Amino acid sequence: MMSEEYWVTGADGREYGPVGLDLLVRWVGEGRVVAGTKVRKGQAPAEEARSLPELGSLFAAPGSPAPGSAAPAPGAAPAGAMAPGAIPASPGAPGTTGPPAEFRVWDLLGRAWELVKPNWLPLAGIVFIQAAIGCVPYVGPCVQFIIGGAIAVGIWRAILGMIDGRPPRVGMMFEGFDRFGDAFVAYLVRSILVAIGFVFLIVPGIILSLMWAFTFAVIGETPLGFWEAMQRSAVLTEGYRWRLFLLALACVLVLLLGLLAFCLGIFVAIPVCMTAFGLAYRFLQAHNTRPAPAA
Repeated sequence: MMSEEYWVTGADGREYGPVGLDLLVRWVGEGRVVAGTKVRKGQAPAEEARSLPELGSLFAAPGSPAPGSAAPAPGAAPAGAMAPGAIPASPGAPGTTGPPAEFRVWDLLGRAWELVKPNWLPLAGIVFIQAAIGCVPYVGPCVQFIIGGAIAVGIWRAILGMIDGRPPRVGMMFEGFDRFGDAFVAYLVRSILVAIGFVFLIVPGIILSLMWAFTFAVIGETPLGFWEAMQRSAVLTEGYRWRLFLLALACVLVLLLGLLAFCLGIFVAIPVCMTAFGLAYRFLQAHNTRPAPAA
């Protein structure tokens, strides 16, 4: 039987999750969740953490840490509140406590490698299944065209979840079908426009690819429609497209190294590159607060 999943609203207004009860209790002990923190259990409405029976006892003594956890260090954030912009860290996953402070290509790839190493097996499985779907003769490309957008949303959720502290699972790649309509149209429109851009001297196609690089990430994390998601991606990448291009070039080298490792290394190289772009996405979210233009 699957354990109940929880979503936590941080001080930055974003929801973090889903997480299990064990990790939620740990967050209470670490001061990431306080009595007044909004917590949503499954599909139920969000309510204060103190109101949940499974958490209420942890707040019986004000200011006291959860059983078995250490007291907050002096100067730490007030017990129970997530620092603005902070991202919950997963146990044993150093470096996942927030978005990158700077956009440095090799730093992003290095940090991505550290994240992928303990999770390489499910991530390699995701890449393998996606490739296998597209390789089925005749049917594969058609299936890929139809469900490619939803799969991309699911993969982005898995990558961003790993960055935020949620261990990835192979099944996550199929969790994007709740946004199937917008994902499909975004996949169609983006593919057509980028292809047209490549026909016209290649450069416009590269610019459009970079501009809309995070379309499926936005669809996966927000209720925005396909066009609003494409606009949001364009706003996020504005001023950073040259750096994203350099990151893409560096990823080509990583992929070549993966191919040299008996070709099997490509199934790890691809997740490393996607995670690097996921870290770039978190960086841009933290450093670009301009609203997307109206549709």
